[in-house]
Amino acid sequence: MVVRSATCASILILATGNAVLAKSPQEQMFPGPDSCYARSYSADHLAKHPAQRVTQITVSPDFTIADPMLGLRVELRLRGVPGGAFEGYGYCENEGGDTLYCGMEGDAGGFQVTPAKKGGILITVSSYGMSFENDTGFATLEHSSGDDRSFLLQPVACR
Repeated sequence: MVVRSATCASILILATGNAVLAKSPQEQMFPGPDSCYARSYSADHLAKHPAQRVTQITVSPDFTIADPMLGLRVELRLRGVPGGAFEGYGYCENEGGDTLYCGMEGDAGGFQVTPAKKGGILITVSSYGMSFENDTGFATLEHSSGDDRSFLLQPVACR
């Protein structure tokens, strides 16, 4: 009985120690200002996905715009849309588990961010969509239509 109690106490101490050492989703995916991610889609990929409008997407953290939340700058380029890159800002909180939820500035929708293989991240458009702007206007990615619903990005050097 004493051995069982000692074993249970040891397991509890180890489990508690691991819980303290566990990182939040923000700490896992965006530990510092050099935690940037990107994806540029090849012509071959875009040919196979004619309903996909996004040709390039980048995500970079901004720890100054949303303190105590995480600010993320999202920039994308769209196929067939003039005017250059569109941008938007997300204000992110740990949602639970390994997920961040980011609400877009100006009630422009939102997205979830989860860790992916090889140190990457997966961005999933929320049911509210995601809206962006540039000098020529606005663009929205819809959650329920098109081929722009989720994006697998890999770590890159920040610009």
